[in-house]
Amino acid sequence: MRYISLHCIQPKAVLAKPILGPSGQVLLNAGVTMEAIYLHRLTELGIPGAYVHDPLSEGLEVINAISDELRMHAIKNISNTFSKAESGKSLTESSGYEMRNIAENIVDEIINHGDIMLNLFDMKVYDSYTFFHCVNVTVLSVIIGLGMGFAKPKLVNLAYAALLHDLGKVFIPPEIVNKPDILTEEEFDVIKRHPKEGYDYIKAHFPNSITESVAAGVLDHHERIDGTGYPGGKCNKEISDIGRAISIADVYDAFISDRPYRKGTYSVDAMEYIMGSGGTQFDYDMVQVFSRKVALFPVGTCVLLSNGDTALVLENYEGFTHRPRIKVFMEKNENITPYEIDLTREAFDITIITSVEV
Repeated sequence: MRYISLHCIQPKAVLAKPILGPSGQVLLNAGVTMEAIYLHRLTELGIPGAYVHDPLSEGLEVINAISDELRMHAIKNISNTFSKAESGKSLTESSGYEMRNIAENIVDEIINHGDIMLNLFDMKVYDSYTFFHCVNVTVLSVIIGLGMGFAKPKLVNLAYAALLHDLGKVFIPPEIVNKPDILTEEEFDVIKRHPKEGYDYIKAHFPNSITESVAAGVLDHHERIDGTGYPGGKCNKEISDIGRAISIADVYDAFISDRPYRKGTYSVDAMEYIMGSGGTQFDYDMVQVFSRKVALFPVGTCVLLSNGDTALVLENYEGFTHRPRIKVFMEKNENITPYEIDLTREAFDITIITSVEV
């Protein structure tokens, strides 16, 4: 299987993974044959792509950090929690404990996968970007926490905070949150309230299931090491460990995500920004962990090589994220009999230039 942008998917292609709707419901299940009407509707929903089976990727298995079932369950609960908060409906403590249980399940699944490299592709629906984003940020944050040696209780607190980190945005006018243009200074001041809004809300509604470290992670996720963040302008160790981890995950996923008003950046460009900001905006040690564990070119991605050839990424290696194992299938835009190259072991004069859509 491989991930293909929606406009490149041909009718009769077979889905390899389910496509989720705004509240985590299954829109199309794995094994469905794509029809023109499906592609049209998915385009209207703003879904950027999907995993499909095709001859090029036959036998290739993409292993995600968490299961599709857990992802759906998490999205549904985030959607429900955020919607109730936005509408002013009361939330019971049981909602907090349910979210904490989801956080623990996410941690368990990631731990059980061992040293898996993280291949982060997500089929987000634009109108519910926040819910999908919260799950991705949770996965990325836990990967950082594991690399930093956090004990399991701290990892669960980290995951819990990450799931709820953007809750405060429901109290910000949507015309500001979703504005396609540059925010005015006044509008940005409003945006900067959302970490404190989320912090206050969870402290009031989940007093028993929320620890202070979880609340601090929600409050601190836009703080920066050099003091340029918000809402408190904290520096260095004034920022909680959980907040520092979430800040990296939050920025990375926001960069690579498609939105109605802009195309997401390539993973390699987002990683360059994160690495270039290590020690200034972001915790240096956490950035080093992050750069080793997140695949720049996820399995199933097509890439352009420095010699003009095109290849499919088959496997990534921790610490060598620029040098995956690949299958070359085009030479100078001409189809060839595919062959494999492990870039960590051979062809040292060849590099990956960028991801491409084929």
